[in-house]
Amino acid sequence: MTLLNPSFEDAGAAPGQAAHWTLITSVAAERLAGFGPDPHRAWEDFERWSELVLSLGQGDVALAFFDPLAEGFEDFEDGWDNDLYLIELPSGHVIAAPFGGGAVEDLEEGWDNVPYARAWEEVAGVTGIFDGEPVEDFNEQWHGNESFLWEWEMAVGVIAAFDGATQNFEDFENGWTAATTI
Repeated sequence: MTLLNPSFEDAGAAPGQAAHWTLITSVAAERLAGFGPDPHRAWEDFERWSELVLSLGQGDVALAFFDPLAEGFEDFEDGWDNDLYLIELPSGHVIAAPFGGGAVEDLEEGWDNVPYARAWEEVAGVTGIFDGEPVEDFNEQWHGNESFLWEWEMAVGVIAAFDGATQNFEDFENGWTAATTI
């Protein structure tokens, strides 16, 4: 099947429309829900409001009911305002955008694409200049790399201090906050 008017050049019945094409628009709304205690977050991480329970006693668990029909499970279908969607904009809300004074975007004016270069011979060659030289040698003007050290002996040695500068080795035992689990 051949596409009719593939470049959108033939105008349609109304401004902004192309002949043999149908404009379909889609709109969706989004709302963020806040979960957990303060500070509320826009995602449910199931971690900040619960505690680890290893056994349950009688009466410890209550069945939650959802929806007007009192279902004992959340099916995410009722009561979430997800049954009405705006699936297209009515034609009265569509406004033709003016492109270069007309209703058709031909992707020519204002795109710096005329004339096209179709061969390397059509492109003007310009020699790049780096630090006053016609070659990038990567050893000058690169944020202080002129003081490059070639040997470890050239570096000033500083011994690392751990545990409030009381040890010169890391034993991974002091100064660590104990991890807690749920």
